[in-house]
Amino acid sequence: MDLTTIIGVSGIIVILLSLFFVGFRKRAKEKVEAQVEYIAGLNYLIEGDKERALEKFKSTVRMNTEFIDAYIKIGDIFRQLKATDKAVKVHRDLLIRPNLKQRDRIAIIKSLASDYYELKQYPSALQSCKELLSMQKHNVWAKGFELKIYESMKDWQAAFDAVKKNSQLAHSEQKRRMATYKVEIGRQLIEIERDHDARLRFREAIRIDPEYVPSYLELADSYIREKREKDAFSVLERFIKTNPRSSGMAFARLKQVLFDLGHFGDIEKIYVELSSKNPEVIEGHIGLAEIYEKKGEIHKAIDAANKALAVDPNRLDTKLLLLKLNSKLGRDKIAAEIITDLVNEFLKREKSG
Repeated sequence: MDLTTIIGVSGIIVILLSLFFVGFRKRAKEKVEAQVEYIAGLNYLIEGDKERALEKFKSTVRMNTEFIDAYIKIGDIFRQLKATDKAVKVHRDLLIRPNLKQRDRIAIIKSLASDYYELKQYPSALQSCKELLSMQKHNVWAKGFELKIYESMKDWQAAFDAVKKNSQLAHSEQKRRMATYKVEIGRQLIEIERDHDARLRFREAIRIDPEYVPSYLELADSYIREKREKDAFSVLERFIKTNPRSSGMAFARLKQVLFDLGHFGDIEKIYVELSSKNPEVIEGHIGLAEIYEKKGEIHKAIDAANKALAVDPNRLDTKLLLLKLNSKLGRDKIAAEIITDLVNEFLKREKSG
């Protein structure tokens, strides 16, 4: 090879290398500038300025078309701005890109599931969740979102099955959710007049979580509708004994059931038992005070009301009851003290409000 040829080849190599390094430096500069725009977009998101964040993320992808997270955020902002059809297009277009990292694919599918949910396209949202779980068996977000979708679809049996299989939930939360879904299944059965089947679900809910209040109340209400007051009483009595702290939710039903059975006097025994075994439960004391007042046993009513006030010194209905009871006995000084206390409490609330 002669000298002229060598010089010519060397010149071409120098030119190619120069072009390469110029292009490399330009691309490197654009990537840095894209990163700066992306960070600015994140800051606007933190500030709650979605429109300016959107512009920054768009600027990011113009500079660097490989910036996947910026595209994801563009789609997410479209969804938040109620342009959810655009969000779906952005996220679906990302999925057809070759050589996506699994981390990016998971993030895209997660956003796509949220898009479909926003559009109330629940089957598609559910399919996205299942795709996530096929890639990450224990994906906490996907399991939680799957439940949210089932709840929105009112597919309570599917929700129950999903929770039952979810070993990542705390045992207490798992039981509560399972009981909740059983009650919802029962309510659906009530709507189509399948009360017997509904009661089976309510009883299952009680076995799963004996402290879940709606199970007992729905079961009792079902018996009441069928004029089966004795069965309703049995359920309500069990509820009060099992959940004394929530017993106040049952007493209106219990009074009516006992009245219909002709055993209204038995309510006093229930209140006495509740207040003696669970003195921290205010409903027992209040109930006794009201009964004693009706019987004209005002002193005993005041004693019971004072016990209720000791449990909750700020309870308004207890103070009003004590005001009425003391007025009946002509205890004007005590009544005046109660009124002063009520006025001061009212003024305090007005100032804080």
